[in-house]
Amino acid sequence: MQLKQRTASLMLLGTMVAFLVIGLGTPAHGEVIDPGCTGSVTFTGGPTVTESQSLDDVVIVPEADTVQYTGSINIDPPSEPVEINGGIDVRLPFGGWTVVSWPGTTELTEASGTYAYTVPGFVPRGTGGLEVTATHTQQGETCKVAVTMALEGDPGPAALIGATGTIVMGFATLGAGIRKKVA
Repeated sequence: MQLKQRTASLMLLGTMVAFLVIGLGTPAHGEVIDPGCTGSVTFTGGPTVTESQSLDDVVIVPEADTVQYTGSINIDPPSEPVEINGGIDVRLPFGGWTVVSWPGTTELTEASGTYAYTVPGFVPRGTGGLEVTATHTQQGETCKVAVTMALEGDPGPAALIGATGTIVMGFATLGAGIRKKVA
């Protein structure tokens, strides 16, 4: 009985490790969720990302940059200012991070400019698999685009400590569930 428990425990641990390795190494890709707009973001030293980004493209971005953006929503311009809402969000394993949001009013249906960003230290680097969504809503029309990005850099000591802690806790949990010999 004890051998079966250990085998099952090791299989469970192996599955957990494989899940972490595959999950952290997920390639980047994009997807238009709600059409109705066009737009692009060009990183100073890197790629240009558009609303029609291929699902197979890997987008690697720097942890700090100034981007040039353009965007337009496919509606007729209003005659007076109307409410708008939108933003860019990053989904993380432990919550999320809003890069920028733009609530307010406007009579424009397009915009362009530059935006400087710096990714906070708690966002994992060098691991891939970060889902980034851009959303814009105006006059009942919503546009939403999702891109999975890989952030440049090494995962760093925080990722190593987290992975080590996960493995240690896994072994401790498995050890607690194994029947002990009575002397």
